[in-house]
Amino acid sequence: MRFIFMSEGETVPGHTHEHRYRELVDEVLLAEEVGFDAFGTSEQHVAIGTATTSAPEVIYPYLMALTKRIRFMHLVTLLPTRINHALRVAERLATEDILSSGRVELGVGRGNTTLALRAFEVEPSENKAQLIEGLEVIRRALHNDVFSYVGEHYKIPPRSLVPKAIQHPYPPISMAAGSPESVRKAAELGIGAIVGGFYLGFDFVESMLRIYDEALDSATHTYPLQAQKLVAVGGGMHCAETRAEALKWARSLKETVALSTDAYERLSKLSADYQYMGAVRNVDFDDERYMFEDSSGFIVGDPDDCAAQVQRFADLGADAIVMRIDGLPHRELMKSIELFGKYVIPRFKNPRAVVRPADAILADIRTARPAHYAELEAFEQSKSQSNSHKSVVKVGETR
Repeated sequence: MRFIFMSEGETVPGHTHEHRYRELVDEVLLAEEVGFDAFGTSEQHVAIGTATTSAPEVIYPYLMALTKRIRFMHLVTLLPTRINHALRVAERLATEDILSSGRVELGVGRGNTTLALRAFEVEPSENKAQLIEGLEVIRRALHNDVFSYVGEHYKIPPRSLVPKAIQHPYPPISMAAGSPESVRKAAELGIGAIVGGFYLGFDFVESMLRIYDEALDSATHTYPLQAQKLVAVGGGMHCAETRAEALKWARSLKETVALSTDAYERLSKLSADYQYMGAVRNVDFDDERYMFEDSSGFIVGDPDDCAAQVQRFADLGADAIVMRIDGLPHRELMKSIELFGKYVIPRFKNPRAVVRPADAILADIRTARPAHYAELEAFEQSKSQSNSHKSVVKVGETR
């Protein structure tokens, strides 16, 4: 299980983007220190109230220079042609790969807000095709020394990508997959799938992961396989010293959830490719028990609670959890990152290294004693019988 810390630099009224970005740097540095595997942020344009990270490709190199171990994952880079030309994405990714010494990964998507799509004049009925073509351009550019492409949206003559990435065969690639069709497509392409974020419950996540596995097994892959199942916990992760404290802070994230899902139903009416997003209309966002326990959109509680909730995703076969840790005061985010890193991640990374309570160890010692004494008695009996046999042999030799 990989643990990926996601933030979108959410900035509350009265704060400034400058100070929020400085806080975010400290959060990433702490995440590396306490054991998170990767940091990621989304590419959000002209967002209101929930995200400020419009240029991850600028943020990441700064953080790469300050860190040594933690990886950086684009969650996600938008591939409508009016937002990002796929060849430019490949160039930036290869550059980041060099600067990070091989610590960058690419997630791609087509956009999930009308604010961004309309600002860049993106046609919702066309951007899925642009995403698939752009993904092919990126893979060809990264994988082949000389590549070319001819399609509806890209026509690139034979060229060679400069610079070259250093990860082999190239940095891992995943795709945002909100519908069964999308998760199946990711599996058929042999890339990772980022599922979740719709608060539709664990049964939905389980179904999506099963579709991915089945499609992956039956597909023939042109490029080197980069399969991974990532689950996005988009509502948020908040770990506190007590469950009550965690819930108190998590309740304030509900406004962010409402804002982030506000465009989903509108998008579902603009294009058949977004129709699946309309399912959020059936979610009761005011049902606190459902949201925090069963929606699959939150991980909230003390370290024991958080570990139990992570285990639910592990049992479903998730390879990684992408957790949004954002939208709260910086000091609370830092506490949450530290508690989760120190007391939750080790239970999945190296459970034998986790120090257990003395009473639990003593109870196991007492339980193990009868078997030990039985083994000791059997050993002594065997030793006694062996000594008797040796004595008989020596008497015979004397005679």
